[in-house]
Order: sequence, then C-alpha cells, then structure tokens
Amino acid sequence: MSLVVTYHRQNNVVEIWMPQKRKDHFYEGWLYHILVDPLLRRVHRLVRSQVKPGSTLIDIGCGTGELLFSLADVCSELVGVETSKRMWSFADRQARARGFNNVQILFGDGAKLENFLAGSFDYAIACMVLHEMDASQRLPLLKEMQRLAPHVILVDYRVPPPANLAAAMCRFIERLAGRRHFRNYTSFINNGGLLALYESFSLSGRMEITLYSRCLHLVKTQ
Repeated sequence: MSLVVTYHRQNNVVEIWMPQKRKDHFYEGWLYHILVDPLLRRVHRLVRSQVKPGSTLIDIGCGTGELLFSLADVCSELVGVETSKRMWSFADRQARARGFNNVQILFGDGAKLENFLAGSFDYAIACMVLHEMDASQRLPLLKEMQRLAPHVILVDYRVPPPANLAAAMCRFIERLAGRRHFRNYTSFINNGGLLALYESFSLSGRMEITLYSRCLHLVKTQ
C-alpha cells in the first residue's frame, strides 16, 4: 500500500501521508452524524461567525464534514483532512451527494501536510479533535496548523472543567467512547487543554469564547 495519497488542488497535485494509525471507532459515520452532529451545530455557527467571507479553510479531523458543509456558502475553498476511513468515506459521499463543489475531503495525516505550501489557507481549524489524540501528537498538529494558515481556530473542552451537570455528562460520554479515547481525554484535561497548547507556542492575539455551560471553548489567533 502506498504511503501517500495524491489529490488535486487548484490545478496542482498535492501528496499527503496516509495515517500510520487509523482512527476507526464503532460510532463513526452515520451513528456519529445522528447522535453527535446535532449537538455541535451551535459550535458550527460560532465558527462561522469567526470566518471572513471568501476565505479558504482547512479542517483537520473534519469527521463527517458537517462543519465544512456549514461554511460552504461562506468560504471559497474548504479542505477537510480525516484519519478515520469510515469518517472520510461518509464525509466524501455527503459532499458529493449534496453538491458542495468547493469542499474536498482528504484521507490522510493532519500533522503531515508538508506538501501544502506555508500559508496555503486563511484559516486552519481543529474542532473537538485534540482531546482525542495522544499527547505526543498534539503539538506537531498545532505546529502544522500554524504553518498552513495565519489564523488558527481550536474548539475543545475547557480546562479546568466547570463543576456542573453538563461537564459530568461530557466526561461520561468520553468514557463511553472507549479506554484509549478516555485516556487521551484525561491527558488533555490534566495537561491544561487548549490554553496550555497555545502558551507553548507563545501565540499572540488570542481570543476565547466559551459555550455549552462553560464546558467547551473556542480559542482563535487574531
């Protein structure tokens, strides 16, 4: 099996690395679309409010593609990268079926996109992705996002979690996702979450918006 996958972007050929560790869980695809995507619509609306019309955006860990689809009438070009074969297949079929000609879904490793030139996009986003990853993978991903776009948008769990029912429910849902998933979630919380990652890169001009009873937050470079 080839280590790279070839895609076409703006009349150029781009090769990206296939994931070394494929992220396939039982809930991915249709089940995620039915159960989780509706809960994230408020997040998608918030992201939409932060993106300028006519811009280009890459979504690392795009899942079912719903965030990209919600931006299709705002952005001129949208690229999603997904490591789960199930999620990628579902998102790619949805993009084609729903006629989103400015959306492209790629199967590959979001931390190894070196064949995209620096500054290829206006925005790079990772929505509810970093808490799922091994701790060693988070900084390389953020570094790659910073290279790809001047504006980085991250959405994930707020740390420390608030002492409320919503946070308890979030923790319960993360536990249901499996042992490795919950271990990564716990590592994300214990290591300070998004703000700790931002501080490690000394990123300036940070803006933060909380939502869902202070359980989640959006952090963006200005």
